[in-house]
Amino acid sequence: MTKIDEYQSQNIFEPKYLFHGSPVEIEQLEPKQSYDDKNIENEDNAIFLTSYFFTAVAYSFRNKIKEFNNHYSFSINNNGELPVMSFEADNLPDELYGYVYVFEKDDSIVRDNRQNTTQYRCFHNLKPIDVIKVYYNDYMQYFERKNEQSKLK
Repeated sequence: MTKIDEYQSQNIFEPKYLFHGSPVEIEQLEPKQSYDDKNIENEDNAIFLTSYFFTAVAYSFRNKIKEFNNHYSFSINNNGELPVMSFEADNLPDELYGYVYVFEKDDSIVRDNRQNTTQYRCFHNLKPIDVIKVYYNDYMQYFERKNEQSKLK
């Protein structure tokens, strides 16, 4: 079994690993203000992580999709169900990619208090044990794109 297979097949409610998706390469993650899917500030300055690899993949693409579109909408679930992300966007770059950062779960990383959530928060800097470059075309079966009017060349 490869490391990616191990990450993708772990028990998301008793995880060994946690993941963070980003469109940019980062050497170390630091807690910061984040925003939900309606662009409302989250209550904590934290690093938001997930135990579900495919949710981190969705987050790795989200901000790049925003960059290429004036009008878009997103819904990313944190419960381990499919589709992981439902979205509308007119334009997608041909080679849309992002990065998934991998961390070993420890007691300093806190699970959110909602039932059946895969979301965790960390309030201190984290250095990943692994970084995986992911391409939208390799994971598109986990997402629902509600419109496919055009593609950016």
